[in-house]
Amino acid sequence: MSEHSSGLSRTVLLTELEAKWHHEASREILHTDIHRTVGPFFHRESKPSQELVFGLQIDNTWAILGTGIWLWTLSGAPDPAEVGGAVAGGSSRPKARNTADMQIDAFIHQRYYPIIEATEFSGFFSHRRTLYMTGLSAADRGGSGGGSPSQTILPTALLAFELRIKETKDLPAELRSFTDEPLLESIFGVRYSGERFFRHAQPAFNADQLWCKVDLVCPQETRYRNNRLAPYQMIQGLAEHEDPPRLVNISFWDKDIGIVRLFKQDSYIGLLCPIMTSKPSEKTVEVEYGTQTIAFISQELSSTPNTLASQMSIAYNDLGYLDYRRYAHRMYLDRCRPGMVNLSLLVRVVAVSDNIPLVEGERKTERYALRVEDERGTCDLTLWSKVGQQASRLLPGQLILLESVETHEESGDVILNGSVDIDTRVYNISAMTGILTSSTLCTYVPLSLAQHPEKANSYCRARVVAISSSGAHVRDARDSLAATSLVHSVCGKPVVCSGISSDGGKQLENPVDFYSFDCPSCDITCLEADDIESVFVVALEINDGTTSACAHSTASAASEIVGISPARFLHLPNASEQQLALASAVGQEFVLSLSSYCEPLSTETSLRIDAARLSSDIGELSA
Repeated sequence: MSEHSSGLSRTVLLTELEAKWHHEASREILHTDIHRTVGPFFHRESKPSQELVFGLQIDNTWAILGTGIWLWTLSGAPDPAEVGGAVAGGSSRPKARNTADMQIDAFIHQRYYPIIEATEFSGFFSHRRTLYMTGLSAADRGGSGGGSPSQTILPTALLAFELRIKETKDLPAELRSFTDEPLLESIFGVRYSGERFFRHAQPAFNADQLWCKVDLVCPQETRYRNNRLAPYQMIQGLAEHEDPPRLVNISFWDKDIGIVRLFKQDSYIGLLCPIMTSKPSEKTVEVEYGTQTIAFISQELSSTPNTLASQMSIAYNDLGYLDYRRYAHRMYLDRCRPGMVNLSLLVRVVAVSDNIPLVEGERKTERYALRVEDERGTCDLTLWSKVGQQASRLLPGQLILLESVETHEESGDVILNGSVDIDTRVYNISAMTGILTSSTLCTYVPLSLAQHPEKANSYCRARVVAISSSGAHVRDARDSLAATSLVHSVCGKPVVCSGISSDGGKQLENPVDFYSFDCPSCDITCLEADDIESVFVVALEINDGTTSACAHSTASAASEIVGISPARFLHLPNASEQQLALASAVGQEFVLSLSSYCEPLSTETSLRIDAARLSSDIGELSA
């Protein structure tokens, strides 16, 4: 840490830990970087790693004349998010794929020959069937007509066929013309309705089969098999269509464990011809992925985040609570249940309440409520005393890291709790300027994407086009442009003047000396002079070369952009000097931490700058 510039050690440490957390989670649970192009196979300098995950579509299924050898012609599959967005926006054509017209042939493993020829799978390989593949290797099977190599994917690839369902989340409109409900009913005997699967009928296909929801992807380990140590990995799931639902354990051995990279928590996995190692009468279904097993996948279908509690294999502490102090994976809100302690959560702020003090006799305890969300659920969080005061500065849309929170039940709902007594800490990831200081710690996105609510939190390089005051606030009389506001230094919220009934936009001469101020947010009257400060309240128009956008700014980010402190701004002699100070930011390029969000009770999307650094200050961190 001594190699980093002073003042950044804590920030860099937190960001690197958070990045490591995501890296480990993605390695062990889900490889989220899906390559939707066959381009890497045509680069002569390097071969793609076998750990990469590819999303490809079948353009043609064909056999070499005079042989029984089958091949697929593959190209990059469309990204459901991109294609869906294009269609939703009113375009009649899907967004162009970055694969252009590149195609590659792939030898088909003999395990898939039965479904190519079976009548039950008639039409399955038409309609641009999508494959998720990993462990890919390619070889040159001879020159093409132009003398260039003809790369062909070898049959050793691990793959799963994507099954499409009408209610599939983000399914592109161009793919909705063909879905797989009939196949699910005839092969697996299940039907999807009301955000879950139900038993429909006995499967018509004469083979062992399994359909379940993935509950947990376990870390890779080593176990004895056939008197030798072998790589092993398990997927734990739930056959929710059974009555009653049955637990499922799917075992993967040796090179087959690579296929686990294709599956994620809450997706559905279907196996045709697995090796059944348990009896039908047993409560838990035990199967192995074998040499003839065929895998299918359906991505997460639920469109509504939930707050269901889910049991996990975590040790109980001496008081009987599930202790997550040493839990190595990322925890999500939908898995929270009462009785958990020492939780760490990466969540996004939905709303922050004012102080709701708890009064017990003559004792008054400060209490703040937050609503937070992640990719899988939403939950309420209560923060007490000093921790609550610190969190009161948070804003909707900001990404935060919670450390050492616990859960309890209230009116049937799971509630998070945090306080100094249990060493709760709240880190505002969105406002960390240390991330901006190195381009190796953040990935820039176009400003047009940063404005989408689903993008949530992002980083962007953009120039300031214009800067102006952002509303009417109680301010110091020396501010001639209404570019500042008087706020409570603890919560950062605007104060009100006790002696003025309507104080919006008021300029107050020597405010601290002649007026009394209250903080409605903290429920405090007659603030001390040291507890009141002036901060910038401005709006900006920014442009990254592709589009322009209007954004509000946090007080700290505004000071960084303007280049002077609010105190110095107020000491400027006149309005002209103050206008020049604000205008000095116009034309300068900044690296920005942006939050796209909706205010509570609103459906309109807003954009806010949470942190900013001059582009000229950005460097590279050495390894």
